[in-house]
Amino acid sequence: MIRQRISELAARHGLELVGVTDASPLPDARAHMEASVAAGRMARMDWMGGDRSVRATDPAAHDRSARSVVVVAASYAGADRRGWDQRPDLLREALASVLDQEPAEPAGRIARYALGTDYHVALRERLELLAADLRAEGLPAGEVAYVDDRPLAERALAARGGLGWIGKNSNLLTHARAGSWVFLGALLTSAELPTDAPVRTNCGSCTRCLSGCPTGAIVAPYTIDARRCISYLTIEHPGVRREWEATAIGDWIFGCDVCQEVCPVNAEADDTGPLRVPLLPLIEWLLPLGTRAFVRAVGQTALTRAGRHRLLRNAIAALANGGPISTDGLELLEHAARDRRVEVRQQAEWAIASAQH
Repeated sequence: MIRQRISELAARHGLELVGVTDASPLPDARAHMEASVAAGRMARMDWMGGDRSVRATDPAAHDRSARSVVVVAASYAGADRRGWDQRPDLLREALASVLDQEPAEPAGRIARYALGTDYHVALRERLELLAADLRAEGLPAGEVAYVDDRPLAERALAARGGLGWIGKNSNLLTHARAGSWVFLGALLTSAELPTDAPVRTNCGSCTRCLSGCPTGAIVAPYTIDARRCISYLTIEHPGVRREWEATAIGDWIFGCDVCQEVCPVNAEADDTGPLRVPLLPLIEWLLPLGTRAFVRAVGQTALTRAGRHRLLRNAIAALANGGPISTDGLELLEHAARDRRVEVRQQAEWAIASAQH
């Protein structure tokens, strides 16, 4: 009865995929995380080792009273798109291109999850409403909603809670129509709840994500080398990039979806498709913006993670990777080569040099 009631309450807030697991540690996840850090595969995210890996894989390290974890998965297709129609003309145009048209000029891709309100914000709101409902039912759900913004291994907890299994691309693969196009979140509770059994499904002999990754970042099943991952290179990688890194991102300017696009689990999945943004208007729009103006313009979208300078750096690289650059494009690059941020200047200089060869 309690378990069914949790699902009913979650469904009120659009959280159709719900699992419950206990709050015991995740030793396998911790070992995998620490091995990746030790091998250098976490690039500049090596802060995920040590005490951080302990906190990430032990719910009780966050709340000593925790006995159970409620984990949820929300489909990308249900992402909150409110606010995109209030963005500048450029982003309104980009949103329209997702629906029924392709930009006529060189375009860069933005990962599907960034389409709409930042999932950290949107999913946290739903989880907080669920937590309030649980408390009203007498279940002591914690005040903190975990949405990939604190050190908690939501994917491992979701797999243990029966929402799906960890694929060879390290994503959670669900049996639901959403496939792996889902956001994950968790709530801790001191209640001893009935738990859900892990699913027995696995990827079998399929290796499409390994062979499909454009940069070979999936170096082994379940093992990502962030140093080669396009998502890392476009979002997390700080400062100036090496030439091969700039070339590796192709036309991606924020994140990457390829390992999910080639996954058979997603063949029938409901998803929005990538966001394709015209590069010349994007670069022209970004060049004069300061940090505050950029944040005001993109609002509560995931693009704030990269910031104006990284998004501009990425757009410049994508423009150079797309082939011959027009006269208008070269003029924009010359402007960018005088930018206040060194990573933008050097990326523009590289793009100009590439166009001259």
